[in-house]
Amino acid sequence: MMERQQTIADYAAAWSGNGAEIIVAAFARCWTKDSTYTDTMTDTVVGVEGMVRLVLGMAERYPGFILRPTSGLDTHHGVGRFSWLMTAPDPIVAAGVYYGRELPGLDFVEFTPDNRIARIVGFFG
Repeated sequence: MMERQQTIADYAAAWSGNGAEIIVAAFARCWTKDSTYTDTMTDTVVGVEGMVRLVLGMAERYPGFILRPTSGLDTHHGVGRFSWLMTAPDPIVAAGVYYGRELPGLDFVEFTPDNRIARIVGFFG
């Protein structure tokens, strides 16, 4: 069984992946066909394929961006939270707010019994 901290590391690697194959491989380790994602700007995305499309779209909009956790994972009862930072060579605008080249955020996560991600709800700023 995967450890939850490794799940989050794989999730961040998926967001920071360079190319579809790397992104697919990272999500395959931490996501399920029914896992969901939503944030301030994104309607609910379901499954690995949906996440790959989302991340590739972000990479097109912000070439060279990287997402990395900036906190440990705080977890209990199958849920958790962690903060992260997205950095990009060009300025980031999210939900109409200009963030410069760094966008901080916080994700709330629900885990499956085997410690993969069942659901993430993300917040910016």
